[in-house]
Amino acid sequence: MHAETYNGIDELLVKVSGILLTEAVPRRTRGMDCYELPEPIMIKINNPTSRLIKLKERRWPYHIGYAESLWIANGRNDLDFMTCYLPKLNDFSDDGYFIRGGYGPRIRKFNNEISDYSSNEIFEPELSSVDQLSYIIRCLSNEKSSRRAVIDLGDPNKDNFIGNNLKKTKDYPCTRTLQFIINSKNELDLYVHMRSNDFIWGMTGVNIFNFTFIQEYLSQIINVNIGSYYHMVNNLHYYGDYRERIVEMSKSKFDCDIYKYKRDICSFSEFNSKLKKLSIWERELRQNLNTKLIDLESDFMNDWQKVLYQYITKSSVEFVNPTINY
Repeated sequence: MHAETYNGIDELLVKVSGILLTEAVPRRTRGMDCYELPEPIMIKINNPTSRLIKLKERRWPYHIGYAESLWIANGRNDLDFMTCYLPKLNDFSDDGYFIRGGYGPRIRKFNNEISDYSSNEIFEPELSSVDQLSYIIRCLSNEKSSRRAVIDLGDPNKDNFIGNNLKKTKDYPCTRTLQFIINSKNELDLYVHMRSNDFIWGMTGVNIFNFTFIQEYLSQIINVNIGSYYHMVNNLHYYGDYRERIVEMSKSKFDCDIYKYKRDICSFSEFNSKLKKLSIWERELRQNLNTKLIDLESDFMNDWQKVLYQYITKSSVEFVNPTINY
């Protein structure tokens, strides 16, 4: 079993690539050649804001992380939004309209119904569902030493059975829980538990980006510093088609760029308000109804907006966070 500590995502990419090449064992799964670690791995990232992949060998389009973070924050799981940024996502949909296991509604609109989530609207609070972000904020604001601030992403009513039969689906959530803890240094740590994780498209493609992004804006809302990020995986693997790329990454040099935004999101209501403005703006941009940036009165939110603007319009922009300017 591995327990590894890295300063940022690029160091993780290089060193875990080496571990996989040395220790992963072959296994045929779903008709594909797969290589998996025989035991779990736990990874600590000292600087969660060092999430932007700079390794040219990885060939990572960073707009995907920002787009999916907006999708999740709105509690959505529709393809209409995400396929604009990631067309390949359609391959993982059961019905061609929604990603059944999408994390957005499970985080912001968790319910106890049997029917699958189908959320395609900008976030609005619902009395009939549980906003787990709200729970985390209220839990830790009420008691900083709480160990109860856990988001559950598994949903047995939806995920396990159809009648008496096992549910057949292309998308069963890999992430099981996210636990937020304010440590003794008044920093917000995040512990993520994965049942299974694809190294290329899951762990380093979107998961670590999305979850550390949530960790960062929650730390602003709760008014504590961002701490460390812990990523625990029962089955870490990669598919044979990506072996050559993993070999290339294992030989790469890396830096771990860090940037800390000033605190300009001071409450959950302020976050939701800015999120709504950003989401309406993004919808209009995507529909070609608006081509101008707006001021969200937050460096963090404005950079979030600019990444999407740059991707959609192909325009050059200057980010407040210098690590995005590359």
